[in-house]
This record gives sequence, C-alpha cells and structure tokens, in this order.
Amino acid sequence: MAFGLPFASDIYQKTIVIFPVIFFILLGCFSSWLVIQGLLAAGVGQASAADPQHHHTHVGVIPRIGGVGIVVGFGLTYLLCFFRMNEGDNQTLLHVAVVGGAVAAFVLGLIDDFRPLGAKFKLLAQVLIAVLAYKCGLSIASFEIPFTETTVDNQFISFALTIGWFVAIMNLINLIDGLDGLAGGVGLLLMALLVYLGIARGIMFSSILALGMVGAILGFLFHNFPPAKCYMGDSGAYMIGYVIAALSMLNAEKGAILAALIAPALALALPIVDVAFAIVRRAIKGLPLFRADQGHIHHRLLKNGLSRRSTVLVLYGISLFALVGGLLSFADRGRHLPIFLGLAFVVILFALRGQKVSTASLRVLLADSLQSRQDTRNALYLKNWLAVEAERADSVINLWADFRFVLKKMGFCRAELRIGAETRDFYVPHTAHEELELLWQETHDTAGQVPVALTLYAEKENFSESQFALAADIAAEAWCGASCKWKEINGQPMEFDSVANEASDYRRQKARNLYRPTY
Repeated sequence: MAFGLPFASDIYQKTIVIFPVIFFILLGCFSSWLVIQGLLAAGVGQASAADPQHHHTHVGVIPRIGGVGIVVGFGLTYLLCFFRMNEGDNQTLLHVAVVGGAVAAFVLGLIDDFRPLGAKFKLLAQVLIAVLAYKCGLSIASFEIPFTETTVDNQFISFALTIGWFVAIMNLINLIDGLDGLAGGVGLLLMALLVYLGIARGIMFSSILALGMVGAILGFLFHNFPPAKCYMGDSGAYMIGYVIAALSMLNAEKGAILAALIAPALALALPIVDVAFAIVRRAIKGLPLFRADQGHIHHRLLKNGLSRRSTVLVLYGISLFALVGGLLSFADRGRHLPIFLGLAFVVILFALRGQKVSTASLRVLLADSLQSRQDTRNALYLKNWLAVEAERADSVINLWADFRFVLKKMGFCRAELRIGAETRDFYVPHTAHEELELLWQETHDTAGQVPVALTLYAEKENFSESQFALAADIAAEAWCGASCKWKEINGQPMEFDSVANEASDYRRQKARNLYRPTY
C-alpha cells in the first residue's frame, strides 16, 4: 500500500532529473578546473606559448593548454556513460564516432598548439576526421527543404553537407578564440542548447555529454575569463566545434534534420557573421583568406573604447539573443524563423545607423581594391623577407635597419619605434609634405614583456585612408613577427642594444615553426 502527499511523486521525479544534471556539470567543471590549475602550477604549456602577435588582444605570454582540461572533463563524462548505458551496435558506433572524432580533433589542435601546422594540412586533417564520422553514421542523410514538402535524399549532397558542417563548425569556434572568454562563452551557450535539444529528443547520451561539456567549459572559463591565465588553444577550439557538430546530428531525427541543425546554426550567428565579413574583407583587400587580422567584431569594439571584459559581455549578449532564436526555431519547427530573422535585420540596421553607404562609396571601395591588390602582395613578400632576415640579424639594431628598408619599399615616409623606454626614428629625406596634417598617421602597440609601440606616417597624396591602414597593419605585423622570431632564436630581451647569441639549431627551428606564415 502506498500513501503520502499528492505532490510527492512530482518532487521525486524532478529530483531524479535535477541530480544528474548537477552531477555531470560539477564533474566536468571540477575535473577541467583541477587539470588546468595543475598544469599552470607546474609550468606546463610554455612551449605552446608565444609572445603576443600583432592581432592578439591579450597581454603577456599565455599558454594554450585549456583544451587539455576540457578534454579530461569530456572524457570522464563519457566513461560514466559507457559503463552505465547498453545500446545497440549501430548506436554504439555513433557514440564511438562522437567521442573518437572529438579526441582526434583535440589531438590535431594540440599538435598545432605546440608545433604550428600549415592551414592546408589542418584543413585536410579536419576533412579526414569528418569523413570518418560520416562513415560511422553521423551524417545529414536527408532533409526537407523549408516551406516546401520536397525531401532531398542524395548521397553526394549528404556527404558534402556533412563534411562542410563538421569543418565549418570546428573552424568557427577557432576563429573567434581571439578574446579572453569569448570562444569559451559561445561554446558554453551552444552546449546548453544541445542539452535542451537532447532532452527534448529523449537522447540521453547526447544530453549527458553536453552536460559534461558545459561543466568542462565552465571550469576552463575560471582560468580564461578576462584577464585570462590560459587559452583553450586550437586543441580546445577544434574539439568543442566537433562536439557541437556531432551532437547536433545525433539529436536529429528523420524528417527533422534541419530543425535540429538550424537551432545551433542560429546560435552560432555571431561567429558566422564575423567570419563571413572577414572573408569578404580579405578578398577585397587581396589578402590570404586564412590571414589573421584586427578587423573582427571584438577588435572593433575594443578600438571603440570598451574594455576586454565589457566587450566579451556584449558579445555574450548577442550570442544569447541568437540562442533564443535557435530555441524558438526548434520549438516551432522554423515557422517563426522569418520573424526572428526580420527582427535581427532591424537590429543590424539600427546598429549601422549613421553609416553612409552609397553607390559612389562602393565604387571608391572597388577602385581602392583593384589598385591595392598588387601593393598588398608586395607588402606580404616584404613581410616574409623580414622574417627570414630575423634569423641572420646579429643585433636588434641590424634588424631595425632591415625593417627601415621594408618601410621605405612600402611607401612610408616616417616611422617611430619605441621599445621599452628607448625610441628610434626612420625618416625619408626630402618628403614632399612634412606637415602632420598632410600625413596619415597610425600607432600600433604590442603589450609583451617589453612594451613596443610603432608609429607610421605616409603622405596622403600617395595613399587613400583604407590603403594606408592596410599597409600600416602589414608593416606592424611584419615587425612583430620578425622581432619575436629574433628573440626566440637568440634568447635575448628585445631591446635596441641586444646582440645575438650563437643560436642552436633547435631554437632556430622552433622559431621557424612558431612564427612562420601558416596561410
């Protein structure tokens, strides 16, 4: 005989649901935090740390070991699932695809963190990981075209969409890992969405893994929120991206594949828009598509005066808004998706108010692009030449002399380089316009162990404003990369009176790997 309060069973059921949620989050969080804390205390990861590069926003040398903690939290969660769940063979193969692919993505990123790989090699490796996932059953088998009753069921289209989905999500997370706490926060929101989707679908394996990832990323954010003590690195970014892509497919059911994929795709609106603009921006300027720059959304917010903490909170808010859109699209199978997209469009128009975009301005932009593409290629050649000369320079003064040659070839008429408390000048005699109001001017700062400031000048009659900004950006990147390479080879502080030591082959090769172009 059973008796008791009428609502006792409801409380019991809620407790059964809430307890594992809290348990898996705490498991992932504590294990991730503890592993990263131990690695930082032991000084592990210094080999993966390089001085801040031109496009970085952090201060000082920061190891990229956060991915190790995240994968440990993820792995412990999976082990508990493995010993508690008893699924069929096909489902087990899917589970192996999720976990095995995540580990493979982590290993690829970890190698890249310690020994940078070329962009083409990384892309090929990502495609191979995605192909293995496809062979194990993680695929976009068929889908219904929105607003129609047409179902697409084609093996070639399925293969292409699956590979594209995995590769795109892995790289999206990696590309936004340029600001303390940003990639981790966006990944956390995505994992929370996947927890909900898994529970709604009744797929507990997906929900539990996503809960473990929520905890693991939280543990990492304790060390990564501004000011960061470590970065997740490519290892963490690739792994988080792979897990997002894989669990999204695992949550999909026949006839509802798009509903399961549109939700995380909408939640990823921020990195998708950022990367789309980056591709267009680099194509217009004639730059390699994989070249890092300072044109991302978080860079622009920082330039407008926001602190790193304020910037990341603003971007969290944007991502949360996109996440709500993803939840709504999943809940009503995309029926209200046009309304959400229309609202987002209105928000974008409001954010762009005051920006003058006309046919004339677009013509000027196109003319600038065509004129500067050859100049951009020449500037990149000079940048790579300076990186090679950094291996041969026997002092910082000689490296500065090589850099002055680069500046003259690029068309700059003046430059001031400050390293610590010392300053050196570069000046082209007989400049047509020496008055500052007739010169473009831009200063680039690098906050490493020794602060560096580079101020560049060029005559306005020789450069448009956008052309000068691009040339100054490449010149600053050239000096930053070459000086970091010289410091790595010679083991000397970056000061004007520093002279080279006899470099070992190991240190020379390490410098080549850390500071070579990867695009």
